[in-house]
Amino acid sequence: MQRNTRVILAALSAASLLSATIPSTSFAQALPARIKIGSSQPLSGSGAGSGQAAKMVQEMAIKEVNANGGMGGRQVDIVFGDDGADPTRAVTEAKRLIDQEKVHVLIGPGIAAVALATAPLVTPAKMLSFPMSGTPAINPTTFPYGFASFYPADAFLEAMVDYAVDKLGAKSIAVMADTGGQGKAAAEQAKTYVPKRGAKLTGIEYADFESTDYTPQVLNLKRGNPDVVLQVTSLQVGGGYFYKATEEQNWQIKIVSQISSLFTADILKIAGSNSYTTRRMHGLTTKATTMCPGEDASKMPFAQLRDKIRAAYPNDFQKIPMALAPYYYDVIFATKAAVDATKSVEGPKLAAWLEQNGGTVKAVMGKLTMSKTDHFMYHSDVFAFTVRPDQVNAQGVATREGC
Repeated sequence: MQRNTRVILAALSAASLLSATIPSTSFAQALPARIKIGSSQPLSGSGAGSGQAAKMVQEMAIKEVNANGGMGGRQVDIVFGDDGADPTRAVTEAKRLIDQEKVHVLIGPGIAAVALATAPLVTPAKMLSFPMSGTPAINPTTFPYGFASFYPADAFLEAMVDYAVDKLGAKSIAVMADTGGQGKAAAEQAKTYVPKRGAKLTGIEYADFESTDYTPQVLNLKRGNPDVVLQVTSLQVGGGYFYKATEEQNWQIKIVSQISSLFTADILKIAGSNSYTTRRMHGLTTKATTMCPGEDASKMPFAQLRDKIRAAYPNDFQKIPMALAPYYYDVIFATKAAVDATKSVEGPKLAAWLEQNGGTVKAVMGKLTMSKTDHFMYHSDVFAFTVRPDQVNAQGVATREGC
C-alpha cells in the first residue's frame, strides 16, 4: 500500500512538473511556424516613390526583428502587393495576400479610398491591419482590428489653421484639397474651424490626387484674395504641381502644405530647384523629424533610423523620402510588441492589446495614441512645421519653425 502511495505521489509530482511547462508550449502552438506580414503599397504609378521607400524600410525592419528573436519567438516574412494607389487593384492585391499568401497582418494601403476598399476583406478575416490615411472613416467600426499609421485629418487641419493664424498672421484662408476621404474631411473641418479662429474662409477647391494641372483651381482661389492657402493631398504630385501652378500665375501666396515636407526630392523635381528657397511653402511635419537650433540631433531616434537605412541601402539611400520612414518603420514594431505580448496573430487579440498598451511601444515618431475609441496611431502632439526640408544637417534633420 505504501509502495502504491509512493508511486501515485511520484506520478502526481511528474504531472505537476509537466503541467508547469504547458502554458509556454500552448502559447508557442498558438503561433504559426513563421509569421507572415503583407504590405500593400503603390510600387508602380504616381505613388511609386513612397511605395518603393516603404518596401525598403519595412524589409530592413523585418531583418532587424528577425535578428533579435523575431515576433513571439517566431521568424517573420514580409510579402508585398502593388496596389498602384488604385482601389480596384488594392482589393485584388489584398485578396491575394490574404487568401493565397496567407498573411497574418496587413500593412497599408495608403490614400483613403484605396485603404477603405480593403476594409470588407480585412475585417471579416479578423486581421490586424495598418491603413495609412487621415480619413475619419478609419475608426473602430470600419476597422475594428485596424489602426491608421497616420494622424487624423481634423487634427492636422486644425494645426495648419492655427499655424496660418498664429505664425503667419492670416486673416483670410483658402483650402486646396484632393477628392479623397482625407482631403474632403479636412475641407469640411475648415468650414467650421477657420471662422472659429477668427479668419475668413475665402474658398475651397478640389482636385484628384494625381492631377498635374491646377490652373483652374489656382485662378478660382486667387479671386478670393486669401492671405494663406492650406493644401491637403495624398501624393507628392499634388504638392509639386499646385506650387508650380501658383508660380505660373505669378501668385506669390503662402502655402501651408500637408505634403511639402514629406516628399522634398519629388517636389523639387516637379516645382523646380528654387521652390523651397522662396519660403512660400510651410510644411506640416513632425517633431520627431525636425529639431530646434542647439539640439543634439545625433540622439534623436529619427537620426538613428536614418543611419540604419543608409547602412542598409547605401546606393538607394537618397531615393527614400526620409520624413516618411518612421511611419513605415513604427508599424513593424507595433506589430512585434503586440505579438510578443499576446503570443498570438489573431487580430482581435492584437488590436485589444494595442488599444490598451499602444503607448508603451517604443516608436520613432513618439508615443502611440491609439485607444478603444480612436484608431489613429498619432495625434496632434507630434506636429511641427518646417519651410526648408531641403536643408538638413549632417544627421538629416531639418530645422523646425517656431522654436
